[in-house]
Formats: sequence, structure tokens, C-alpha cells
Amino acid sequence: MKLLSTSVLRAGALVALCAVVVGCSRVSTTSKPVGSQSIPGTLRYAVSGIGSLNPLTQTSTDEVILDLFVYGWFFTVDDTGRFVPDLALAVPTYRNGGISTDGRMLTYHLRRGVRWQDGAPFTARDVVFTVNAIMNPRNNVFSRTGWDDIASVETPDDFTVRFHLKRPYGPAIATLFCPYQHSGYPVLPAHSLAHFSDLNHVDTAVGTGPFKLKEWVRGDHIEFEANPLYWRGPPKLKRIVVKIVPDNNTALLQYKTHELDAIFNAPTAQFPQLKDLPDSTIRLVPTPSFELVGMNTRHAPLDDALVRRAIDTAIDKPKLIANNTHGVAMPAVSDIASSSWAFNRSLRPNQYDPAAAGALLERAGWTMGPDAVRTKNGKRLTLYLTTIAKGADRVANEIVIQNSLRAVGIDAQVKNYPVELVYGLAAYGGVLDGGRYDLAVVGQNTGIDPDDSTLFMCDQFPPRGVNWFFWCDPVFDRAERAALNDYDPGVRKGYYAITQRELLSQLPASILYYSRLILVSRPELHGLKPTPSQIWNWNAWEWSMD
Repeated sequence: MKLLSTSVLRAGALVALCAVVVGCSRVSTTSKPVGSQSIPGTLRYAVSGIGSLNPLTQTSTDEVILDLFVYGWFFTVDDTGRFVPDLALAVPTYRNGGISTDGRMLTYHLRRGVRWQDGAPFTARDVVFTVNAIMNPRNNVFSRTGWDDIASVETPDDFTVRFHLKRPYGPAIATLFCPYQHSGYPVLPAHSLAHFSDLNHVDTAVGTGPFKLKEWVRGDHIEFEANPLYWRGPPKLKRIVVKIVPDNNTALLQYKTHELDAIFNAPTAQFPQLKDLPDSTIRLVPTPSFELVGMNTRHAPLDDALVRRAIDTAIDKPKLIANNTHGVAMPAVSDIASSSWAFNRSLRPNQYDPAAAGALLERAGWTMGPDAVRTKNGKRLTLYLTTIAKGADRVANEIVIQNSLRAVGIDAQVKNYPVELVYGLAAYGGVLDGGRYDLAVVGQNTGIDPDDSTLFMCDQFPPRGVNWFFWCDPVFDRAERAALNDYDPGVRKGYYAITQRELLSQLPASILYYSRLILVSRPELHGLKPTPSQIWNWNAWEWSMD
């Protein structure tokens, strides 16, 4: 899904979103295949597929990563988790006047001298145009979360923009023109796009980023070349070639034969092979992504917190991490990543304990039957377990979960669907959206900002949000709403401590583990400093290839 909302200190200091620790190992040898070596100045890597180069309609992380090569944003986030000004000069704070005292106005001062890749000047007009494009109902944008809190936009001059908000909105800084949330779009060029009635069929546009699109051969490759007009100066790389390689094993083979210089976001199943590759640097980068077992609380007995807690306690999460992710994933307790500034470090996850799970089920009235399946009032405890039919990692997790649940007397039966049905809209048979499941093995991402309102709040049932669990909890809602209405990270952290405790207590979803990115690259690639998110290429202008 598109990754795609952070706070600022009331005192005006730039916020440290998270302290990231990147695991890194390097293995080098002196041998290389003859005639097969890196091309100086050119970086080659692969993705499984690209459906769109239109930032408004994209749905995958790989596509947003390409946007960071081409487009400009108010801010990006560096490898320490701090905002890096791009098209904006400074992060708005109360102290610098960027946030009004009532929290309803944000002021951004824009960078002068920035030019679009076709030479046209960048101004506040482009910002207003992009906001209007995002809110234009004719445009099929991925999400308008946060943007729909804007009442109006004002431009006192060509390099000042003021957002008047309907209410204070804590995640605004990380949402408005910042690429790390569900609706974090780049600034688009008014001069080349304003004449379109909608942007649904506009695949490409010029940007202000370090690289410009040179060629897109659908299904084969995308090539970017250095932008000589980039405001920081021309990037060190001359070219970036993104090859379309749908099969992970083929991509690994091409890396081994030096047809690729890097594998970014490698699958965990390949980690045993990747970690022993010669002439390679391996980085394990924490992310805000997590795997979970969603529980449809509309379906009995999942409306009973005791049953949900029993399921969470019955799942052998250490086994999932050790065997299915080969130790790449990290133990989890909350939907907010442990690398986040808002993570509640006082929480402790429920330990794997089949006996305790059985006791919880007994308390809920489910007694073990002669066939090792529990019953209550003559009804067997049968739950259907769902995931994407061809999602190898999640299917493997599903098998472990199924066996764990059967061991405590839950008849867990697998019923998987194609990806388009799992994530489709309810009107088109969507499994999650329509609540057509009991337990679902899926992934989610809160982004850089800890805002998780669309996942769990009472007013976020589909189609308004992605509360696929149909869980409504007044304690969670009050704390979440208070966190959304404040910009101070200290205040917000206190409220998020409450939301995390409530999630662990009520368990509408069992958080399995936090994911880490596997980045594999040649030692010839210099300057890669991945961020604590899935959008790792914030400083591509600094990269170089020997």
C-alpha cells in the first residue's frame, strides 16, 4: 500500500521523529565476473512492477520511491528521523510563528530560486494548484486524509503559503507535502498541468527533484537522468535505471551476475542467501510497517476480548520471526513502531503461552471437546483464517498461526483470496472492506507520524477509513482525538501511550512483528543513508557509483 502524517516542538526545535539503528554487514572479495561490472555514474536496481508515475493515483511504495527522485516536497526525513527542508525553508513551529496560537493556521516560507526541470520557476502558485488537484473530486486520489482538514489556502506573496485549517491537526506537518504518510503528495507544476480538467490519465510531469524522467518502457525499465537545474546542484549520479523484474529469484540472479547494483526491499525469504553474498553491503532498516492478525469484532466470538486475547497468546510469534523471517523482523507490542518517538516503552507483549490461552477460552465459556475442538452451547469454535492467496510470506505465517490456534482448540480453517479481493472495496466483493472474514493475516503501516486514527477509530469503518476490525472503543477514541488536536509531541506521546495500552488490552488485532527493510548494494554505491521508513531514498542527490 502507499505509505503515506509529525509533530513540532512548542519551543520550536526540529523534532526527532525516531532514533534509528541500521544493522549493516559487509562482505568483500576481489573477484568479479569478467565483463560484468557496475557502470560508473549509473545505479541499476529492480522493482516487481510500476503501474503509474502519477503521484496522485499511485498505490505502491515502489512508486512513491520513484517520486522522490523526480519531485519536490516541503520536507523529507533523514536517516536520524529529522525533517530535512526541501521546498520549504523551515518546519512550522509555535516559536517561529509557523503555527498560529490556536493551531488553525500553518505558514510555510518557500525556497527561492528553485526551478522545474523544464526551466519554469517554482512559486506558491504550484502549491495552491496541487492542493486544489488533491481536493478535486474528479481526481481519483489515493487518500485525502489531512487535506480535507484544510479550509482555505492563502498566498501573501510568491514564496509564502498559509494553510487555514478547520481544526488543529497534529499530523499536518508530516502530511502536507511530506512523503511518509498515506496521503503525502509532492508539489506538482501548475504551468504544465493546470489546463487538464482532471489528472487521472496524466502519467508524468516535470518535477523539481534531483533526477528527471528520460524513458519509461512499460514492463521493462524506467530511466532517470541527472537534473542539471536541481537547486542543490547536479546530483553525483548520472543515471538511475529501474528495471522491471516481477520475479524475486530473477532479480537475485541478476544481482549475482552484476546486471543490478542493488536490491532494495528484498524479500525476507531470500535473506539466508543475501547475507552471504560477496562484494555486498547488507542493511536491515527498521520501518513503521507491521504484520498483524486482524480480528473481525462483528463476528462472534471475536466480539469477546477474552477470545481475542486467547488468540494473541496462542500465536507463537518468536517462531514466526525466527523461522519465517529468518530473524529479520523485530518483536512487536504496538502498532506504533519501536523506533518512533511515540512508542510506549512501558508496554510488554503477551507471551506465547498455550496453557494461558486455553484458560482464557475456558473463562469465555469454550470447553474442549472430544475431537480437540472447543465448543460452547453446542457450537464448535471454528474461525476462518484469510490472507492473499499468492502472498508467500503471509501464507507461511498463516500456516504457523493455524497450527498455533488448533493446538488450543480453535478449528482454524484457511480461506484465501486474490489480492484484488482482499483489499478491494466492499461494493466489489472486498474481503476486508466488507468484513467478509474472521481472522486476516495482513500488513499495515502508520507512517512516520504515529497517527493511527484511520485504522482504529469508531468513525473509520469502511468506506470512510480502514478500520477493518469494526472495533469501537471510547477510551481509544478520546485519546486518539486529543492526540490529533495537538502539535506538541510531548502531549501527543502521552495520549498515544493510552491508545497503545488500550490496543494491547482489547486486541482488535494481534500485532505479530515489526518489519525491517533489507537493502543490498555493491560497495561501489556510496552515500546511501536509509530513513526509518519504507521511503528510504531521501538523499539520492548525494549517491555516487564508482
